[in-house]
Amino acid sequence: MRANLFLILIAVAGNTALGQLIQLGPERQLFVDDSLIESISGARRVMNPAVKVKHNPVISPEHPWEGKDVRVSHVFRDEKIGAFKMIYSGYTFRATQGEKEIIVDGEGQPVSCLATSKDGIHWEKPVLNLVEFNGSKANNLIPKKQVMPYMFRDSNETDPSKLYKGLIRHGSTDTTMQFDLYFSPDGLNWTAYDDNPVIDTSPRIGRWGPTEFVGWDPIRKTYAAHLENCLHQRCSLDRRLIGRVESPDMIHWGVPETIIVPDEKDYPDTEFYNMPAITYQGVYVGLLWNFRTTDTTILPQIVFSRDGIHYNREFREPFIRRGDNGDFDSSVVYPDQPVVVDGRMFSYYTGANWRSPEHLLELGDEAIGAVGLAISRQDGFVSVNGAKGAMKLNRLGTSKASAGTFSQLTTRSFSFSGSRLHLNVKSALRQWGAGPCEVRIEILGPDHQFMKGYGFEESDPMTTGGLSKVASWKGSSDLSKLEGKPVKLRFYFKNAKLYSFVFK
Repeated sequence: MRANLFLILIAVAGNTALGQLIQLGPERQLFVDDSLIESISGARRVMNPAVKVKHNPVISPEHPWEGKDVRVSHVFRDEKIGAFKMIYSGYTFRATQGEKEIIVDGEGQPVSCLATSKDGIHWEKPVLNLVEFNGSKANNLIPKKQVMPYMFRDSNETDPSKLYKGLIRHGSTDTTMQFDLYFSPDGLNWTAYDDNPVIDTSPRIGRWGPTEFVGWDPIRKTYAAHLENCLHQRCSLDRRLIGRVESPDMIHWGVPETIIVPDEKDYPDTEFYNMPAITYQGVYVGLLWNFRTTDTTILPQIVFSRDGIHYNREFREPFIRRGDNGDFDSSVVYPDQPVVVDGRMFSYYTGANWRSPEHLLELGDEAIGAVGLAISRQDGFVSVNGAKGAMKLNRLGTSKASAGTFSQLTTRSFSFSGSRLHLNVKSALRQWGAGPCEVRIEILGPDHQFMKGYGFEESDPMTTGGLSKVASWKGSSDLSKLEGKPVKLRFYFKNAKLYSFVFK
């Protein structure tokens, strides 16, 4: 009886272990958290801020109808023509002592403009001949009926006439809020949903906002929105928080649930104003607007999640840094939803050199708002940086040769599909002034014993960086015989930055 019970317990334990084995898909595996990392020695994960393009700002106010303050609203790629479109707003400042009033053309509303680009970096303002301004239509103004305050391109939509979704919000912080839904084939010509509004906060007073419609979430298979989940100033914590709400069809919405709140590591005056986010290689990447209410500055932190609910806020430094005094983005940085372009992440943002009504009045004609761009390399948000010093490390379960000055990263056990291992790695030779880059990879079993033929000595060293360096062992890169089996990877690296890996 005891023997039978013992066998049953072993069988149950074995099934549990097998059931928890990580199965890697076609996505590149990022080092944005430690979910796939078992251990690191002589190295650390580092957040890499996005790099601003040299000719920032990419969109500046230069025409009378744009005013002195332009702000990015939406950026999307037109797949048919392979070009980019940006809808941005233009405001005119008028400041008086103690308060700020924003007007355009005496109507108290911003204008909307269109810019186009072939590469997403260099932008032009086409003459649309659609809206009259000061007796002429020679401008890039968009008719108000074509402008959607909230919109996105729906990657889940099969109906071409509904490829773009747009919403218009009605109400204020002192009333109830409603959202009307619209559909469009091109992001410019819109048709209202027959049974609007699709969102109605009544009878509660308060707002969804500032709201960011994430769009279709391919991980959770639902539509989603992030919002300031506190009904404005009526929040129980008396500060702005980030909430998430979901919908199966953009028509029926659930109840917002708070997902991110300030913690003990934040400054006491920290609030979260908004969080544009995308899904990238199976991971949620959010740009969390950190609002410091004392000095009224806003800067984005980059945050990550595997499930869309629990976010890793490990990296508290700004993902896009403010400019120096005199720069257009010296006071605030408001990022829009990132756009992935050829594997790189383009973060468009509104930058301004003023941060309060008093500051606006002080700057006078020097006050400006413009659109900037900061770019991250493919998978480049977070890297594991190896040590450049002579740090000797123990290598359990490997062959007898010394590993020398290598840093180490060992993964958890997983299974994979594919026949080759590709690594995104960057040489740190120029950056650190150290010796040459070198990366070697061992393949281990779940018990940390290296698999024959895939040890340290057999591993062909990688001595240069690249987005897709193929690993090999004694000249062979074929791993098809290990496909589907539980394995671990142990990376040995020096003077290098590891970004991601993938089997394919």
